[in-house]
Amino acid sequence: MSHDHLGCACCNLPHLPALTTGLLTETALGGELDAAFQHAYARHARTLGPQAVIFHNGVIHTLAAGGSARVEALGMAGGTIIATGTLHEVRQAMQAHRPAETDLHGRTLLPGFVEPHMHVLPSALYKSWLPLTPFRPAPRQQELNLEYSFQSISQQIRTALAQPDKLPKDKQGNPWVLGFGVDPSLMQPWEDITASQLDPLSSTVPILLMNSSGHLAYLNTAALQAAQIEDTPSGVLTEINIATALQAAPQPRLLEFVACLKQVLEHASAMGFTSVFDAGLGATEQPQLEIGLLKLAAHLGPVRIGAALFTKPDEPALDKWLQRYTPDLDSDGDQRFSIRAIKLIADGSNQGLTGYQSEPYACSHEHAVPDVPDTGLNNYQDTSVFTRMLDKAVGHGWPVLVHANGDKAVEYVLDSYAQVLTPRPGILSEEEVHKRRQLRLRVEHASLLNDDAIAKMAELQLNPSFLIGHVGYWGHTFQCTIFGQERAQLLDRCQSALQAGMHVSLHSDHFVSPLGALRMMEQAVFRSMEGAPDNEVLNQDECLSRMAALRAVTLDAAWHCHLDHLVGSLEAGKRADLVILAQDPLDESVRKLRDIVVEETWLAGVKVHSHSKSPGDMAR
Repeated sequence: MSHDHLGCACCNLPHLPALTTGLLTETALGGELDAAFQHAYARHARTLGPQAVIFHNGVIHTLAAGGSARVEALGMAGGTIIATGTLHEVRQAMQAHRPAETDLHGRTLLPGFVEPHMHVLPSALYKSWLPLTPFRPAPRQQELNLEYSFQSISQQIRTALAQPDKLPKDKQGNPWVLGFGVDPSLMQPWEDITASQLDPLSSTVPILLMNSSGHLAYLNTAALQAAQIEDTPSGVLTEINIATALQAAPQPRLLEFVACLKQVLEHASAMGFTSVFDAGLGATEQPQLEIGLLKLAAHLGPVRIGAALFTKPDEPALDKWLQRYTPDLDSDGDQRFSIRAIKLIADGSNQGLTGYQSEPYACSHEHAVPDVPDTGLNNYQDTSVFTRMLDKAVGHGWPVLVHANGDKAVEYVLDSYAQVLTPRPGILSEEEVHKRRQLRLRVEHASLLNDDAIAKMAELQLNPSFLIGHVGYWGHTFQCTIFGQERAQLLDRCQSALQAGMHVSLHSDHFVSPLGALRMMEQAVFRSMEGAPDNEVLNQDECLSRMAALRAVTLDAAWHCHLDHLVGSLEAGKRADLVILAQDPLDESVRKLRDIVVEETWLAGVKVHSHSKSPGDMAR
């Protein structure tokens, strides 16, 4: 049995070629782009300055690094937290600022949530596509749709085809159906989508559907012909061919795309996030455009944006970043945008059957992916290339995020980390190793971890960021179909990682799963498999406490992103990024954490979201 089949499983690369090609046909990197943002964010650009406010008469959890405390009051001014403590203490500290006082009326005040791993620009791109996800539409968009099926998405596609004037048009003026979020693994029943299934929907209009993992796409014959793809008659594409298909597909217009980007970030704010981390910026041939887009969005919009630079599996791609940029790890002040890490990708997606495994997927005979082996895809033919790239990145002082889903991918990633984090006489000193280990090096998703992997990660001072939706949304299909009972127990071992001394964060990988810090907390605390009868629990021993889960979406998430000196806890001197909730997620009587209402979100002392008002109204 061979485990050495190679493929390209780069999660950001396929999504964006059409983006930069389309936008660069109508705008330069300067004035026109800026004008588009000023148009979209006109109200945000006119926001009032930071307010001087004392909050009291509610539940205030500081999440302070030295041990969270519940305090009576918090005071902020000039975009900064001035004091926390008793109401008397805070009033004394705030006297010079002439503050207003806000009665929380029993509501809960927390640090603003931090999303440590999402994909901002692809999420914006997909906002204009037909939503075909396994999640319910708003307002229940964080709930799994248990009636999701190929028939249900087919009906959505037929409805779109019946209105050709509303479909996006390619350069020749031909309409396409572009659908996002398709996930056969969550369909009832699971159906493998191919061109032969899509052709009956239309033999003339190209149909391109993106898998929710971002690692696969499904095309009908008309789309294959339009993209001039002749070697994949099944219509099931992996990353390199996806990029080719997207080049032929309709491309976004500047104003439309900026409006979609604004929607993504305002939705994040409405979910209580004040900081988001883009885990794969610069995937296109025009990284300056991507960086320019996020800089403007962060400057004018409702959230801070940090980023890791996406790196293809070749050394010249990494060298390009090392020559152009240095990591911004200790900036101060009200910085809204920063580049803080390098992103490397070892394999694909477990639910897409492209994560790199040590043994075949349990469902490989029944649900094979065309042209993908039964053990998934590995990005590095020679893992020594990966090791050299990792060594070079950390040697230049860069924090690194390594995407690793399958257990075989985790194994070689940890082996490589061991090589670059272990002293070598005459080559790598103990002092240099210590400096490297202080970079807060991460393993992204870290989906399948056995005891040896956890021990090795702890020894090397690595830190996992878990896509906890793997447990809540996909846990049942992982256990019953994809991995089997025994291997599914290795999924997202949050508590074991925490007990081993690692910092743990939770992420959505949005667009892969819905944004929602409280939903992620809930899935980490209870580990209920939402597709299983009676919401069966997946590995009770790995449940986090409520406080640990809250830290994983606030202070520890900020720590992962090198933002904890600015945000993540409510401490004097930090930025006044905070969220007000209708209920306390640490209250043991509240079980459905995702249903807690986010009443208000504040960024640097400015209210940027109110549950009772639209985002535009907040900025007037």
